[in-house]
Amino acid sequence: MKKKIIISVVTLILAVTALIFGINYTDEDVNKIADGVETIVNIIEDNISTTEILELSEEDEQILEVQETEAELFEEQGEIAYNGSDKAPDVKVGDYAGLTYYSQADSRWANKMYSSIGDTSQTIASSGCGPTAAAIVVSSIKGNISPNAVADLYMQYGYRSANSGTYWSAFKWTADVFDIGYSETSNINTAIEKVKDNNYVIVSCNQGLFTYGGHFIVIVGIEGDTLKIYDPYLYVGKFDTSSRKNKVEVVGNTVYVTIDNFRNYANAKQYFCFKNDRTDVKENTSTVTINNETKSSVNNVNYQVKVTAKSGLNIRTGAGTSYDRVGGYSKNNTVTIIAEKNNWGKTNIGWICLDYTTKLFNTVQKMNSYKIGKYKVTASILNVRTGAGTNYKAKTYNQLTVNARQQNRNLGNYYTNGYKKGVVCDVTKINGNWGYTRSGWICLDYCSKI
Repeated sequence: MKKKIIISVVTLILAVTALIFGINYTDEDVNKIADGVETIVNIIEDNISTTEILELSEEDEQILEVQETEAELFEEQGEIAYNGSDKAPDVKVGDYAGLTYYSQADSRWANKMYSSIGDTSQTIASSGCGPTAAAIVVSSIKGNISPNAVADLYMQYGYRSANSGTYWSAFKWTADVFDIGYSETSNINTAIEKVKDNNYVIVSCNQGLFTYGGHFIVIVGIEGDTLKIYDPYLYVGKFDTSSRKNKVEVVGNTVYVTIDNFRNYANAKQYFCFKNDRTDVKENTSTVTINNETKSSVNNVNYQVKVTAKSGLNIRTGAGTSYDRVGGYSKNNTVTIIAEKNNWGKTNIGWICLDYTTKLFNTVQKMNSYKIGKYKVTASILNVRTGAGTNYKAKTYNQLTVNARQQNRNLGNYYTNGYKKGVVCDVTKINGNWGYTRSGWICLDYCSKI
């Protein structure tokens, strides 16, 4: 909506200019000017430090897109983007307000798409630790710029990978664009010396103290042998889990961790150092509050499944194949699912893909309790399958009916492969806990009858 308003205003101004000076403007001219104005508007309206820490869960963190941390091909693709890009686009920043903390889950930009493939499920909240970390650094050295604006730049200039987060070379390019002294290292001792020399350091971390998959954090200072860290995905209770407990101290929006604990548990892979040469450095004095009205995107459940995969089923640290494997279940094992997101379920050990399981029921009566009629989807996204079971293939967006696609669009995501939460459908056949709709079969355990 904001972009449409900007385009309308720019079109009106250019029309008046054309009448006065006789200059003709094309639609391409209008869009280029509007893009520039929108970036400035984003910077102006989103330039306030994040002050709310969200009350999320460990499960919410475990469904984030994994930020790649050490793949050689990933680095090579990033270098290709750097070598082929415009090194210095004209980007304006707001006023300098001092050390600035941003959360990628901040409601001002959390749902903003951050994708190179047009996938609206890839958002700043789910995969934008890269642009958020960069926005923290640039805002703290040069002047305010929001994660929203940095994400736009990374998408525009090719620094957003298809499904592995932000290319490392984005940070070198950021230093070029904003004229900031820059260096890289893989050595923690060198990085600590950089912090002591007034550098803000973005760190790429693998599974460990700060992430279950891959993640960027920012070291913003040091006090004695303790590092001060801004974590773009900080939430209430993040460091209360058994593997993280007593290893850090959280005060407001700052995570304090000793150098020894960081060395032993952060699993840091690379350090990107930005020199802060300001003489008027200001500390962050924002008052931090807890937002306990945050809606989790994970469903808490309690049911059992039987593993159907012939060669067994991997257990992972998060809901996706990019997360590390922590074990496995053999075929016909029965396990309890305590949380779920899309086609992934969490057990007491980790996450498994539910496509390779069959749901079990306590009684025959429960399986036979569903009746023909109208149902409303209650899951975030419900797969539509070619048959009555998870062993049947899930249908794609193009295989859904026009009505289903239109409902998905009205609910905020037209290209969803399956039914979005809130879709209403007619069930004309029942097979156990499965119902047949015009698009295909759905599991009625994730629906409510209306």
